[in-house]
Amino acid sequence: MKTMKMCLLALLVCAFAIALPAQTNLTQTTITSAITPTASQIVVASATGISSPAGVGGNVFAAPTQTELYVDGEAMLVTGVSGTTVNVVRGASSTMGTAHVAGSVVWVASPNQLYELAPVGGCTAANTVNPYINVLTGQLWFCDTGTGNWQNVFSTGTITPAASSAAIQTAAQTFTVKGLATGEPVAVVSQPAPTSLCPLVAARVTAANTVSLYFTTLTAAACTPASGTYFLMAPRLNIP
Repeated sequence: MKTMKMCLLALLVCAFAIALPAQTNLTQTTITSAITPTASQIVVASATGISSPAGVGGNVFAAPTQTELYVDGEAMLVTGVSGTTVNVVRGASSTMGTAHVAGSVVWVASPNQLYELAPVGGCTAANTVNPYINVLTGQLWFCDTGTGNWQNVFSTGTITPAASSAAIQTAAQTFTVKGLATGEPVAVVSQPAPTSLCPLVAARVTAANTVSLYFTTLTAAACTPASGTYFLMAPRLNIP
């Protein structure tokens, strides 16, 4: 019975796989230390894609290009970068400055790649960034280029699964994913390139805001699953 359940979960992962070719994927990093609601500097693990604005007449807010960050319900405008220390204006794009814990995911975008409304109508790879983020609600969407439809998704943020024990087995590892409801079906629709000897085979919501990812170790040696961001879809959120 347990084996049958695992097989059904694996089929669900495949059934809801989303086609994501040729789309612009937003860069992400994390905050390395907690910040208060009013802090004007944050330190990130990587500053890749984060740039200081080239001001017009000394005014950085008149810059033709600017980086905007999104962290757990808050947008921030970047005003300067030094290494991995980033100067920001808090509460951009109609959001409020809030406290953030160390390890919070930071999405890196330009202001025109973050939105204050849910996506409407169909989508194509040519005019889409992934994920589409509504900064006011925190909801994320992917464009399924196979169907031309938007799919509401959840993100694990950057995670590092632990190495498996040295045995052929399927075992679960749990991670926090805000917004998931206990027992609802989910499918992984995007993931890092899998480790060949311990791929992901299924996902299950085991408690509120908690997902268990099942990795199958295909060797008698220890194996470490792929690190990175896993995106999940809960079908209940895609009913019009």
